[in-house]
Amino acid sequence: MALGPSAKVTLGLMGGVGLAAALNPETILGVRYLEGDPEKIREAADKLESIADYIDRHQQQAHTWAAQIWTENNGRDYAEFQRFWENRFGLAVFATAYKYRRAAEACRAYADVIEKTNHALKVLCAILVADLVFTTGYQLVTWKIFRAIARKQALLIKNYGETFAIKYLLPYFVYPIADSFAYAAGEVAIPFAINKAAGMERDLSGNEVTSLDYNVREYGSHFLSNMVFDGVADATAYGMQKVPGLRMLGQNVPLPNGWQLNTGSIIPRMAGTTMYSVTRDLTHHDNPLPGTETGLTAEEMYQKLLSHGSRGFIPRR
Repeated sequence: MALGPSAKVTLGLMGGVGLAAALNPETILGVRYLEGDPEKIREAADKLESIADYIDRHQQQAHTWAAQIWTENNGRDYAEFQRFWENRFGLAVFATAYKYRRAAEACRAYADVIEKTNHALKVLCAILVADLVFTTGYQLVTWKIFRAIARKQALLIKNYGETFAIKYLLPYFVYPIADSFAYAAGEVAIPFAINKAAGMERDLSGNEVTSLDYNVREYGSHFLSNMVFDGVADATAYGMQKVPGLRMLGQNVPLPNGWQLNTGSIIPRMAGTTMYSVTRDLTHHDNPLPGTETGLTAEEMYQKLLSHGSRGFIPRR
């Protein structure tokens, strides 16, 4: 089946958005990997361990020789030497070896932390990139849902007339539900599949990311957030049409071939996606305000602008 202009442009934008995010994970995704080479750190731990072993071996040999002094000789000086050796010098040597071993253990623990954390961050990065690609390409899905409902609405009007339910409930109630149902399914399925493939049972926050309970709660959160998104986007688009200075920004850019760019929906969708994140935070009992630990970040806004801004350049009839 031949792809139309919308599908071709969408595929190109999906690839561009995914590539931009993958190549700039720190700037766009806010993913910062821990520094350090786990293998080299473990090599350093092995060297520290070998130093501790070396100290222990020579201390044991030295102790054997020193013990001969106070076992083969009598006198106050020899007894004093024994106390010095056993209570001061020997303990100091033992403590030195012990510190080297503790340092080796710390190195190995840090290497494990780097490995596990960076693996989790790589999985998170893959999820965020896939989510951006999905959100960009979802424009075609949401159009199909809207057109299907519009066709159903036209058929019902033809058969039953333009009643209140047919005129308003289908586009402003049924459509958001269908749209949220589909979008939430993708938002849950993508991270679940990536986490499952990567062998991730818990994320960095300790959530059991492959459990049924967690994913059901996430689905509900995404569903509610997308309902808010659609409502805010529609309200913003309606308000822009009432303000002369904003009315022009709410218009699509016409193309010579009868198509038009979807630019008129960029501002409404940016307003909607911002409230989407706010709703997500609230469903997790987090503070959504920018500047707080769990609030909106600059990186999140970059992601929104990248995915929703690019959707404005998908042509439509």
